[in-house]
Amino acid sequence: MSKINNSNVTGSINNNNINNRGSKASSISKLINKNYRPTTSSSLVDSIISKVKDTEKNNLIVYIIIAIPIILFLVYIVYKYNFSSRSTNVISKLNYDTIVKLEPLKQCYEIEPTQQYKLCDYYICSSYMTPCVGNLHYDYVSNDMITKVLKSGARYIQIPICESDVTINAIPVVGTAVYGQKLVTSLNTLEIKSVLTTILTNAFTIDDKKLNYPLIIHFVLNTSNKYTINILALYIGQILGNVLLDPSKYKSSNIPIHLEKLCNLHKKIILFSTPEYIGTDLEQYIIPTSKLYQIYHYSDLGPINMPNDTIYTNYYNQKLSGTQQKDSNNYFKKTYHSINYFLENINTIGDTILNDPNLTNNLTSFNKLGMTTVKPNYPEDVISKNYDASESIFYGCQLTTMNFQVNDVNMQNYIVIFKDSSFRLKPASLRFSEAEVPIIDYSKIYESITKSNQNILNDFFYNYGNILIAIESYSLLKTYLTQISTSLQFNVGTISSKDTNGQKIYNIGLNQLFIPRLSKIGSLNNISMYLESASIPGFFITLNTNSFNLEKLASSNKDLLNQAMYIEKPKIVDRNYVGDMISMRATNDETPLYLASENKVLKAYADNITVEAKSNMTFIVHKLPFRHIINIITYADGTVFTTGDGIVGVKPDNIDDGTPYYVNPHNTASGNNFNIFNDQFTLQNKNTNTFISYDSTTKLVYDKLISADRTSIFNFVLKNGYYEMLNISDNYLTVNNIGILTFDNETLVNATGNLFRLRITYELTSS
Repeated sequence: MSKINNSNVTGSINNNNINNRGSKASSISKLINKNYRPTTSSSLVDSIISKVKDTEKNNLIVYIIIAIPIILFLVYIVYKYNFSSRSTNVISKLNYDTIVKLEPLKQCYEIEPTQQYKLCDYYICSSYMTPCVGNLHYDYVSNDMITKVLKSGARYIQIPICESDVTINAIPVVGTAVYGQKLVTSLNTLEIKSVLTTILTNAFTIDDKKLNYPLIIHFVLNTSNKYTINILALYIGQILGNVLLDPSKYKSSNIPIHLEKLCNLHKKIILFSTPEYIGTDLEQYIIPTSKLYQIYHYSDLGPINMPNDTIYTNYYNQKLSGTQQKDSNNYFKKTYHSINYFLENINTIGDTILNDPNLTNNLTSFNKLGMTTVKPNYPEDVISKNYDASESIFYGCQLTTMNFQVNDVNMQNYIVIFKDSSFRLKPASLRFSEAEVPIIDYSKIYESITKSNQNILNDFFYNYGNILIAIESYSLLKTYLTQISTSLQFNVGTISSKDTNGQKIYNIGLNQLFIPRLSKIGSLNNISMYLESASIPGFFITLNTNSFNLEKLASSNKDLLNQAMYIEKPKIVDRNYVGDMISMRATNDETPLYLASENKVLKAYADNITVEAKSNMTFIVHKLPFRHIINIITYADGTVFTTGDGIVGVKPDNIDDGTPYYVNPHNTASGNNFNIFNDQFTLQNKNTNTFISYDSTTKLVYDKLISADRTSIFNFVLKNGYYEMLNISDNYLTVNNIGILTFDNETLVNATGNLFRLRITYELTSS
């Protein structure tokens, strides 16, 4: 009995030891128990070894079946998003070089003296942040992109210079950074000598033919390290020295480069630079741009050319009329009568022109002898985007820079302008001449520009586009255009409260607010807008027979004529009221009908000269500060919400209980005209004030950050009636199979997992 008990104890101990070992030991234990047969000691050992080998072989096969596809997939991802494949993939989609067929410029002796035009007399094909393959930060830069841009006809390119490391003896490299900061934001950098060699190799040849066009290189110096900049100068002298334009003439004579004849600049490389070059060896090569040279973001052009205090006296549309142009031109020629006058007042004349109230187009006048660069992005913008170049061209801006790596409709239209020559002569009305020349109406510049309507206030878009406004009746003050279901009428404020004396007061409510959206009806000098209801987004003020109501945006241009509104100067001008005074009418010119307030009822009036009718057709516009709030709804009608542990997921079959998020502009410079569908933004939890971000390793989306960082920058893209949300790495927000949100590459996203609807609301703020 004692012996049996000892045996049981021993067996128990052995089994415990076996269970505490790895999976292999457990397998062996099972094999022993399962296959035990009374046999010899040797046979038992052989049997165990054989079974172990079979088990290991089977496990290896399973491992191979699972591991090999994963390894192959990872290899594919690494390949697709490494520098080489990323560069090749982007550049292969750029076909500009197949469109442009450039011919050499004529030599000076081949051109009549009166037709030897100045550099500032031309539009010049221009590239923004030329080496960038994709995004402006957190993406690659490439010599192949520089080559592609040059072969596509660009004759103004920007080369960003950074420090190779943080030491005092850092050498210069080409890479991206937010201007004014040293931190390199590109995923790689380029050796400066290879970049300069690439430029020299491609500067004066295209399609294996010699090209005598000058080339402007603008160095954006993201460093003030004198050693770094001196090394840059050394390499420039070694590689580009023989073709550089000598800057001494433009320093000693005080003559800006843009007043030089184009034919005197053939086959020269002209170097511009941000101011950090001053006091370094690079100064010997840089052409000064401190005189009559401006750089603007494209969104700044309208406000620059149209001061805010001129809404009643200096209408934007008047600037486009032939009479106004002629009067302004005569004043310009009389006041700024000669190039010598410009040179005598070179230090101040630029500001004088831009602020001269007697000029109808200040920026256009500046560009007759000055030069302007227009850029598509702010320095801190991550995502590359382009813009409609027509406004920049209209103002005579010579260097309208574009993101060549973004082959969108704006870029396609732009490249067509320069398909025959990288230097396109501006119309006579946009050039300065001391000789008498015919005055060409500005509207001839762009064929798409229609005849200007003298009454339309185009500057309204720059002042009120994409923000909340209240529309007050002039004939019945303190009543505001109000949404009630899909009907419209005028009411007092819809939010009631009591003042300190207990008297009831009425404040403007959300159903009394509207958002002007730029429409696709009209043209550059006849800007029209849709007026969207803030309380029921997606519904717009619509002309309906003899009145107006709210309807969804139409799909046909014919119906859109009844939804797009021209904002016109008021039928009655009364400066005693705060806010801009306007009148509004539908864009259908066959039967133009105006919005009118008649005893609180919204009606449609034909143009009428009676005082009562004019009063009814006049309104006062009030701007109200606000914040966007969105709820994100999936394609399958689930709502996005923040879980208790900060992970962002989806509640299936539920569109009501999602988390509301504030949409904050990433770039504060966008100001009041921030558009959540066009501009970059951050998402902030309305309830906790934390920010949405993503983890680049797990791809998961979190709602935990106290302050936003680069992982919190997003933008929307419209697709098939839904919206996609992208991060700065161009990954797509998507719902995985367990209802958690991740950011994945487009190839990993299923058909509808990255499609979302947005429920947009607004919150009025106190400032």
